Amino acid sequence: MKWEHLLTLLITAVIGYLMYLVLVPFFIPIFWAIILVILFQPYYDWLVRSFAGRRALASIAACTSIALFIIVPMAIIGTALANEMLNLYAWAEGYIQDLSTRAHRSPMFFYPWLERYLGEYIDVEQLHLKSVVASVIREAAGYVGPGLSGFVKGFAALIIDFIIAFFSMYFLFKDGDKLFNFVKDLIPVSSHHKTEIIEKNRGVIYATIYGGVLVGAVQAALGGLAFWYLGIPAALVLTFTMFLATFLPSVGCAMVWGPVAVYLLIAGDYAGGIGLAIWGIFVIGLIDNFLRPWLVSGRTNLHPLLLFFSILGAVNAFGFIGIIAGPLILSIGQATIELYHEYVKSKNTWAG
Repeated sequence: MKWEHLLTLLITAVIGYLMYLVLVPFFIPIFWAIILVILFQPYYDWLVRSFAGRRALASIAACTSIALFIIVPMAIIGTALANEMLNLYAWAEGYIQDLSTRAHRSPMFFYPWLERYLGEYIDVEQLHLKSVVASVIREAAGYVGPGLSGFVKGFAALIIDFIIAFFSMYFLFKDGDKLFNFVKDLIPVSSHHKTEIIEKNRGVIYATIYGGVLVGAVQAALGGLAFWYLGIPAALVLTFTMFLATFLPSVGCAMVWGPVAVYLLIAGDYAGGIGLAIWGIFVIGLIDNFLRPWLVSGRTNLHPLLLFFSILGAVNAFGFIGIIAGPLILSIGQATIELYHEYVKSKNTWAG
């Protein structure tokens, strides 16, 4: 290779690295902007027709309305969630004081069972089980203060990211076609494969949003409704936790409503505990089997196990945006492997 080529590659690498340093703080909001533009593209197209082809005006209207649609509910829910977390510590302290009396009266609690059946062989009092349970709750409550501080900071950063994202959305809506065609031309595969990759990743985005986020929101809302009806403390915190748990396969929401049902049984509210268990199994659990296939409808063929690990890994690496970024990265990787496999088979090599 000639030294001119080496110099060109070196300069390109340096410029690319500098561009990376400049843009890396904005990768997450730009990613959010791209996702929202893809999801709301039909809405923007309708606005363009309504404004007689004036794309700039339609872009402003789209960004403003989408911002109100997303940020206002987030601010309301975030404020209520913060207030509940502030009250959680006080509730935990009161629960600790009342734990022994209520738990000891309940036949569902394990301590009377141990006293009755194991007391003949070992000294159950030496296990200090009541103290252990109280200590666990006290330590968990101790995380509320630092957790609340981190939540407030994270929520403020999220709002700033969304402001940057909506600013980016204006130009993506207005000039997105040109940018899309430019990026499409850079993909070093045939036109057929370009279209296949693009459509597959578009399907993954729709499947993640509608089949993951929307279904999770419905399940969490149903759980939150049950928590509110039963008078469960910190119902909104539990609802938000249930929404996050919906992305875990198999167990999902049961990780939240299950312990709450057990708590009600221990507290002596057998009707509430059994009712919540029935609601969780036959309403919250089964709604996923009806909604997800209808919303996703074959948009993605990603294996559930790989999808699970991609979401966990991406959330650990990128934060909340990893819920979408993980499946998208997995889809691109799978498409690349499929293209390579097709190429190898067409060449009739040892792999084919």
